[in-house]
Amino acid sequence: MKSKYDVGLSVWLHTGSETIFCQGRALLLEGIEEHGSLRQAAKSLGMSYRAAWGKLKKTQDILGIDLVVLSGEQPRRYELTSRAREILNAFNSWRNRMKTIAGKEARELQELFKGAGPEK
Repeated sequence: MKSKYDVGLSVWLHTGSETIFCQGRALLLEGIEEHGSLRQAAKSLGMSYRAAWGKLKKTQDILGIDLVVLSGEQPRRYELTSRAREILNAFNSWRNRMKTIAGKEARELQELFKGAGPEK
């Protein structure tokens, strides 16, 4: 029987109170790669351009590297740097491993929750 509870997990890297990288930053970079545009990437995430630019700039400043560059070709498009792709791939791999571990561990909790909560 399928559990009525779902397992969710948020993972991120931060320094002090500053987020360095999280699922939102990963989605933003993936959107830039897909659309070639920060504006379109932000729009696809329901985020303002200003918010997206601020998050991207903050991450670049903390890491001290460029994550995106403007292509020299017309029309000009944003492209991920090789370092950004490396970070994105490593983060997604780490996140997927953590989700697998969390899913296995959550089964123990789900057993405790059996019979708890209102019936639907």
